[in-house]
Amino acid sequence: MMEFSYLSRIISPSLYAFFLAVIFFPFFISWQKKHSLGQSIKKEGPNLHLHKEKTPSMGGVVVLLSLVFALIIGGFKSNLSFFFLPLAGFFLLGFLDDYFKTFGDKPWGLKARYKFLVQLLLGGFILWAGEGILPPEVEIPFTGEIFYFSRWSFFLYGMLVLVGSANAFNLTDGLDGLAGGCGALTFGFWGAVFALQEKGELAMLSFAVVGALLAFLFFNAWPARIFLGDTGSLPLGALMGVMALLSGQSLLLLLAGIIFFLDTLSVILQVFCYRVFKRRIFLMSPIHHHFELLGKKESEITSRFWIIQGVGVIMAILGATG
Repeated sequence: MMEFSYLSRIISPSLYAFFLAVIFFPFFISWQKKHSLGQSIKKEGPNLHLHKEKTPSMGGVVVLLSLVFALIIGGFKSNLSFFFLPLAGFFLLGFLDDYFKTFGDKPWGLKARYKFLVQLLLGGFILWAGEGILPPEVEIPFTGEIFYFSRWSFFLYGMLVLVGSANAFNLTDGLDGLAGGCGALTFGFWGAVFALQEKGELAMLSFAVVGALLAFLFFNAWPARIFLGDTGSLPLGALMGVMALLSGQSLLLLLAGIIFFLDTLSVILQVFCYRVFKRRIFLMSPIHHHFELLGKKESEITSRFWIIQGVGVIMAILGATG
């Protein structure tokens, strides 16, 4: 049985991150409104979102700063510095993208091919620097059997997990409260997994992200007062992938992050069907926009997607103990 002191140490950073972010967010929102800053809305997106034009963005700045300060206060000590630098790279990539959206009046930000190339470079650096720390294996859910990768096959698999997670988090950040709520559930799952594995530093990091995202959700829930932006979604998504790889149970990400997976899959299917068959299977992708165009309320879609994500987390817990 876990000792109370151990649980207190790994969970307390979540409270530090929450309260720090709750304090910082009002000032950050007010500063953007005072200077008439805010993200431009893509005109190709749902017309229902046009009223969000110039809503403050880059909430990831506060989320990540609160996370870092919470870990410092909580006495975080780890040899995981190998991925902090490239994660900072994901943050800077997202910040640059948001900068163009906010100050350059370019709703699409940086060109997708340039963003993807940088993500590949950053993901490759994480895997190279993490060799010997990232376990080259994955446990098969519900069976307990372990599959061992060769060096190069793990590199390719790791790239898929890291870059896929970064973009999945980014794609899901399309409705008020959706990415924040789903992200809190997924990181909470990894925190529990690492706590049971007695990897206290990783559990502390995961729970600190949960606290920061809950604070963000306080201001991002419908109607949103601030958006996460690529500044937050890209590094948090990459971190989600790193957590999955470090756990040795990365396949559980398909369940614990089921909404991220479904949103990404809907985009892939939409693009594939249009290019091959010249037909769209969704009114719009990601799939949360499809339900919007069917007439569902944004808050209704978000709350039901949270429920699906929660069920996915429960299934992942069962898979981890199978």
